[in-house]
Amino acid sequence: MSDRSLKLLLIAVVGGIVAIPAAAAPPPSGRHQIANANSGLCLSPAGGTSNPNEQTVQFTCDADPSRAWTIEPVEGDIVKVRNVRSGLCLTVAGGGSDKNTPSVQYACDTNPSRRWLYAPDGSGQFRLVNLQSGMCLTIAGGGTGNNDVAVQYYCDGDPSRFFRLH
Repeated sequence: MSDRSLKLLLIAVVGGIVAIPAAAAPPPSGRHQIANANSGLCLSPAGGTSNPNEQTVQFTCDADPSRAWTIEPVEGDIVKVRNVRSGLCLTVAGGGSDKNTPSVQYACDTNPSRRWLYAPDGSGQFRLVNLQSGMCLTIAGGGTGNNDVAVQYYCDGDPSRFFRLH
């Protein structure tokens, strides 16, 4: 079994089954805003800061460069998500595997917690599944307000587990 197949199997077992169409297009690349499908708000480091370990929150989608992310394909459907302002990568705090662990921005190294499976659902929405934990990026409690924290949680059908590119 290849490393990629093993990772996908681990994600399916640990985080719940994530449907990936067999003929899915490759993940997007380049600069995008990443908006939560439930709230319509964009991912951003809290306060737009460039500090490592700053929590990631959702905030109004505006022209501030901290609301923009570069999606960098790594291999297949695996991507790094790098903040345009800070140059730091989206990750799970401490590389944790517990539900509700906040996401933060941190140096872009090879740690699997800095890698995400890009899992489109076929409707223009997608999930970001953390390779370390097998859990989905979401907004805590399905919140719809500015500064609600992005955390990891089980990959179920809740709309807050899905995102769109702007």
